[in-house]
Amino acid sequence: MSKQAQFMDVSTYRRALDTSFVHRYSHGEDEWSWDIGMAKAARVFLEALGPTPDQHILDVGVGRARDASEFILAGHRVTGLDIVENSSWPLLRKRWGERLSLVCSALQDWQPPAGEAFDGVLDNGCFHHQHPDEWGRYLANIRQYARPGALIGLNVFGVDASNPEPGWREMDNQRQGYFFTEQGVRDTLEAFGFTWQDLVVIERQHGEAVYLLALVRT
Repeated sequence: MSKQAQFMDVSTYRRALDTSFVHRYSHGEDEWSWDIGMAKAARVFLEALGPTPDQHILDVGVGRARDASEFILAGHRVTGLDIVENSSWPLLRKRWGERLSLVCSALQDWQPPAGEAFDGVLDNGCFHHQHPDEWGRYLANIRQYARPGALIGLNVFGVDASNPEPGWREMDNQRQGYFFTEQGVRDTLEAFGFTWQDLVVIERQHGEAVYLLALVRT
């Protein structure tokens, strides 16, 4: 992982992330809520979970619960985390009841109820925005909150032919995104103690851009 020389401190960057996502949701600019590639990543993850019913899934960056709703329809329960509570949450709570728990919190700051361990964790586009100094804590929490052998899916930005160098790229409102090579995302997750299972390359809806869906086990 490369780190920008001028990367802001953690607390300032957290505020920048919050500002960015609040703005995007409030102005209807949350294009990830309808992103075809991210929807495909969720379906690949769901298939990899296998046929066991009523699994408890942690959806990191739940947003408008597109993925969570699909998991519930497949017979599972979902706890969804997000740093922004958007306007769809009241209706989602009413629709899904006890099948969906929505929590406004960063993964780094949250603790699940005592004794709860998740059967699967999907991070569909959040990890690549985290401050580099929080990568360790972020991934450690995912491992801690999942049961042994649980399926973990992390869908991240991948480099492409038009911009093949890995590293940070600046986005809106000081938000940053890290773009991985296929080997880079594997090395990162294995370095933090995950067992590698598979990698799926998924086309994004932006030119040649791709997502890299890493499937690992605790």
